[in-house]
Amino acid sequence: MNKAARTLAAGVAVAALALTGCANSPADAATVNGVRIADSTVREVARVLGQATGSETGLALKQATYDLVLGEAARQIAASTGTTITAADQQEVIGQYPAVAAVSQVPGGAEWADAATRAFLLQEELGADKFVEEVGKLDITINPRYGQWDASRASFGDASLARAADSATLRR
Repeated sequence: MNKAARTLAAGVAVAALALTGCANSPADAATVNGVRIADSTVREVARVLGQATGSETGLALKQATYDLVLGEAARQIAASTGTTITAADQQEVIGQYPAVAAVSQVPGGAEWADAATRAFLLQEELGADKFVEEVGKLDITINPRYGQWDASRASFGDASLARAADSATLRR
């Protein structure tokens, strides 16, 4: 192979690696401003939620993804706005909902409870419209097997899931 062909082949290989690095990994359920939410985490949280609520697997997977994404988004938004959400605040919310408290005690459930209460508290602090606006500014990518993100509503494309998330997450 001559020098020009080797240089071209090397350039193509580097470009392919660079493009691959920009793609989401199949091991990711979602990313929020580059912070990865592992598929394995979503599956474990979905297993716990499914057992706790009796939800079918598909809905539990979407619910887990939604809650974990909003929890990470809330963490980032709180940091950028200087809003403090303490563990004590989260525990107070968890204590108000026996079903959430029970799930938070199960392996995999604590991560969900942390994410869900963080999003809940930040939404209360900022107001629903401001929360949705701030979430909409983030670069959120959902693995297509879990749905399609709608940044304008800070939800999956199906509005019924957002309603299910609101009622199922903390109102039990």
